Amino acid sequence: MKCFNTNALHNLLNTLIAIICGGALAGFDWTLFGVGDRTALQISGAIALAKIIVNAVRDGPRGMVAPSPARET
Repeated sequence: MKCFNTNALHNLLNTLIAIICGGALAGFDWTLFGVGDRTALQISGAIALAKIIVNAVRDGPRGMVAPSPARET
């Protein structure tokens, strides 16, 4: 039984990465929040690692490299 929707979690993590990393690369002033560009990139890297771990737990290593199933149209 699923405890939570992993797709929703992935969407949330992707959004956080885009906000944090995109802002750092676009020259957003993270010092307003006490966070430097380097730290912002480290945070987004940690979030990306969390996504990989979620995939590994959910699908297993074999499922992470398997081709995606065909979608019905």
